[in-house]
Amino acid sequence: MLRKNHALLYLFLLVAVLLAACTPETAGTAPTTPPPQIQSAGDNNAPSKDLVIGFEADAATMLANTDVNYVTDVQIRNIYDPLIDRDKNGALIPVLATEWKNLDPLTWEFKLRQGVKFTNGEPFHADAVKYNIDYILDEKNNSFYRSRWKDIKEVKVVDENTVQIITVQPFPTLLLRIADDLLIMAPKHTQEVGLEKAATDPVGTGPYKFEKWTRDESLQLVANDEYWQGAPTIKKLTFKIIPEFSARLSAFLSGEIHLFKNVPVDSVERVKNSDNGKIEMVGSSRINYVALNTFYDGPLKDKRVRQAINYAIDVDELLKSVLNGYGTKMTGPLSKVNADYTETKDYGYDPDKAIALLKEANIDPKTLKLQLDTPNGRYPMDTHVAQAIASQLQKIGITVTVQANEWGNHLAKIRQHEMKDMFILGWGPAFDAQGTIENLFTEKAPYSGFHDKEVEAMIQKALPVFDPAERKKGFDELQHRLVEEAAWVPLWQQGDLYAVDKNLEFTPRADEKFAVFEMKWAK
Repeated sequence: MLRKNHALLYLFLLVAVLLAACTPETAGTAPTTPPPQIQSAGDNNAPSKDLVIGFEADAATMLANTDVNYVTDVQIRNIYDPLIDRDKNGALIPVLATEWKNLDPLTWEFKLRQGVKFTNGEPFHADAVKYNIDYILDEKNNSFYRSRWKDIKEVKVVDENTVQIITVQPFPTLLLRIADDLLIMAPKHTQEVGLEKAATDPVGTGPYKFEKWTRDESLQLVANDEYWQGAPTIKKLTFKIIPEFSARLSAFLSGEIHLFKNVPVDSVERVKNSDNGKIEMVGSSRINYVALNTFYDGPLKDKRVRQAINYAIDVDELLKSVLNGYGTKMTGPLSKVNADYTETKDYGYDPDKAIALLKEANIDPKTLKLQLDTPNGRYPMDTHVAQAIASQLQKIGITVTVQANEWGNHLAKIRQHEMKDMFILGWGPAFDAQGTIENLFTEKAPYSGFHDKEVEAMIQKALPVFDPAERKKGFDELQHRLVEEAAWVPLWQQGDLYAVDKNLEFTPRADEKFAVFEMKWAK
C-alpha cells in the first residue's frame, strides 16, 4: 500500500493526467449544470424533418453494457445516456454524473444529476448506476465489457444522488472506462421484463425513445420530448441497415438516406457533384490493423514469420493506391492522436528481409499458405485492402486466401478464437494506451489476436500505476515490445469520409459517434 503522502501526490497527478484535455469546468469537481456543448443542440425553430442514416451492420442487441461493438454502441447511445461523455475533441464532460473525485487510491465518488427520468417515468438515482455496473460484472450476463471492469470490487449507494466505486487495486483510467463503456439502462424496467425482452425493448434517459427494431433492416427511434437537456430538433430517427458500400451510395444519391460513413474513396467526387450531397471528413481515433493471430496453431506463432509478414506488406503503397491517401500510417499499436503514443520502429517494405526471415524459420515462402479474414463493408475499402495485401504477399511467394465475412460473423469468429492466420480489424475510440493494449493483447480480452506471457505480465504491471511518468514509461516499453514481437501489421489511423445531405447540419467526430441530438436540418 502506498504511503499516505505518496498517495496524495499520485492522486493529484492522476487527476491532472486524466483531465489534461478538459476545460476547467469539466475537471474532477465538475459543475452541476451541463457545459455549453451539450445544451446547444435544441432549436425549436429548426425544421423537424425525419433523419435516415445508412449503416453498414445491425446492432447485436438493444441492451447496454453488453456488446463491445461500434455498430451496436453508436446506435444505442441515442437511447441511453452515459455518466461521463467526451466532447468532440475527446475531453471528458459531465452528463448523468455532475462531479467526481478520489477519496483514496481505491475509492471514487460520483455526484449524480438530479431530476432526470427514464423514458418510462422511472427516476434516475444511484441504484441505477449500481445496477448497470453490477450487470457488467455478473458473469451470467456474458458482457463482453467484463474484462475491462475486472478491477471493480464493489459499487456502494451512499444516497439517492451519490455513488462510490471501490476498486481492488488503483484504477487510473476508471474515468475513461466510464466515458467509453458505461451506459445507463432503466433497472426496474430491465428486471421486470427480463433481459431477453429488454434486449428488444430498451429504456434509457437519452434523447430518443425506442419505437421499432426490424432485424437486419432498420432501427426506428422517436424524439424524447421530455429529455432533460431539451426536446430534440429531429423528431424521428432511422438507422437503415445497408451492408454494401455501393448500395449505401446509391441510397444516398437517390435521397433514400441522408447520411452515411465510410464513403468509398473512388466515389467521393460522385457525392460532391450530386444535387443533394456534400463530403465531410475527420481524422478518426479509430486504428486499422492486420492481427497476426497467435491463438491459432499455425506458422504465425513464430515471431520470425510475423516479422516477415510485416516486411512483406507495403503500407505506404496500400494507402496511396487503395485509400487514395485517406489515412495516416501507423508503425505501432497506437496512433499519434493517442495521448500515450510513442514513436516506434517502422518495419518498412523489405521483401528480401521477409524472405530471409522465413528461410531462417525453415519455411519456403512458395509453400506457405495463409488465410486473411476481412469484414465486408465495415471499414473503408476493407475487402480491397485485403486483396491488395494478398497480392503483396504473393510477390514473395506466399499464397493468401481472402475470406470476406459479414460483420457480426467476423466479430464472433474473433471472440470464439475461430480465426485462422490473420484478420483485419479496427479499434476505437483509441484515446489512451490502456484502452487499446489491455483490450487487444491479453489472453482474456474478447477481441485479442495476440498473447504472450511476458507481454501480459508487462501489461498487468503497468495497469495500476498512478504516477504519470512511470505509467507512460511502462506503456512506452509495451509499444516497443509489441512492435518487436510483430503482434500486428499496423496499418493506419482511419480517415473518415461521410456523405451528408447538403441541408443537414452535421459535424463529424473523431470518436465516430452519430449524436443525433446535436444535429438539425437547416432552416
